[in-house]
Amino acid sequence: MRFGNLLKKELRELITKQAIISMVFTMVLLIVMGQIMGSAMEESFDTSTITLCNQDDSEFTKELLAKVEASKETDINYVSLESDDYAAELERLGIKNVVIIPQGYGESIIDKKEPAQIKFVSKMQNGGMAASMSTMSASDVIETIESVCTDEVLLKNYGLSDKDITLIREPMQLVEYTTLNGKTSRISASALSAVTMMQSMIAPFAIFFLLMMASQMIMTAISTEKIDKTLETLLSAPVSRLSVLSAKMVAAVISALMNAAFMIVGFAFYMLGMMGGAVDDISAAVNTPANVDMSAVADAAADLPRAMAELGLSLTPVSYVLFGLQLFFTLAIGLSISLILGAMATDVKSVQTLTMPIMIAVLIPFFISMFMDVNSMSTVFKLIVYAIPFTHTYTALTNLMNGDMLTYWIGLVYQIAFFAVCMFLAVKMFTTDKLFTMSFSVDSSKAKKSGFGAKKTASK
Repeated sequence: MRFGNLLKKELRELITKQAIISMVFTMVLLIVMGQIMGSAMEESFDTSTITLCNQDDSEFTKELLAKVEASKETDINYVSLESDDYAAELERLGIKNVVIIPQGYGESIIDKKEPAQIKFVSKMQNGGMAASMSTMSASDVIETIESVCTDEVLLKNYGLSDKDITLIREPMQLVEYTTLNGKTSRISASALSAVTMMQSMIAPFAIFFLLMMASQMIMTAISTEKIDKTLETLLSAPVSRLSVLSAKMVAAVISALMNAAFMIVGFAFYMLGMMGGAVDDISAAVNTPANVDMSAVADAAADLPRAMAELGLSLTPVSYVLFGLQLFFTLAIGLSISLILGAMATDVKSVQTLTMPIMIAVLIPFFISMFMDVNSMSTVFKLIVYAIPFTHTYTALTNLMNGDMLTYWIGLVYQIAFFAVCMFLAVKMFTTDKLFTMSFSVDSSKAKKSGFGAKKTASK
């Protein structure tokens, strides 16, 4: 039995019709959920129309609203309230919120030169992100009204020209520079952080899915063959046990890559569907003041690739190869550990329990790398986190972008050494009868007899 035949056998067992249907279903489910969430968020964050009740007949208020409409940023949907029972009025009109300009608004600002009240009534939703964004979008429209009102006050009460008003509102122009590793570029640090954050988020998700899927598959395959007694037959065939071991690992990697590919594609479409419709509105409403020249914003966005290249943040083909090298050894380490743990399983429950050590070892660097820089931690905690071999792959892209090659190569050498030890133990286990005598049980009755649920039995 050659290695190719062994690999085909393992792939047939792992990549079944049911498995493929499950992959496709997960991907489609994520895509559909993204579209549903995107539609809800786009509707909730719609600032193109505002529902407004104008109870003030002053010329100032009329001119104010006319200028708001002339800005073409917001269309005003005028309504009339019949009472102060706002809950009943919102229900009657079938609206979620309304801005109310009360009687005397213009008189208070122009004649009395006092701040005037403006009311905002919002119907509390059932919760979730869409509900909070609905309130945020309406509040942004109120800020637009306030900005136009400020210009009108400066123009009418103090006789300032448009040039004076512009100078008061924008007395300075901010030019931002960012430095990194001794290099400087004319770009905002926040803009660069947003890009690098997205890059650093994608890699941990991909690594996490690959590790967990591959480990679960190979542990289940080993334990099932051991329980069904088919592993003994396979290892007694005229083929080296190393070939059997290699075929199982390669098949698990291929199956995990397929699962991860479907999952990542689905997740990418989920994020695009959820944020695609509303991302422009969110960026404009939250990050861009009403008086900022949007052409300047577009120029800044176009400068991102240039700035990243100047600061050395652009990844080269060699960088991707180096990252792939660490990813390979991360998978190899996870699979070699899974081979050892899977051989100890005696039933499905024990497989789930034995998966916990790998899951914990994967989750710790996953969450740390998502929310903070490992290199910024204290020396003691840094050594503890870097002792987990998976950490080095989570931080590989950041190290490569920052040019920290020493940390990268130390991590790669450590992963190779760790894999060599794990693979030595796995091969030694597969070439001896310990493979058939090792067991781990979570059965309560057995646990009472053995103390911790682990026992060794003699091969029959």
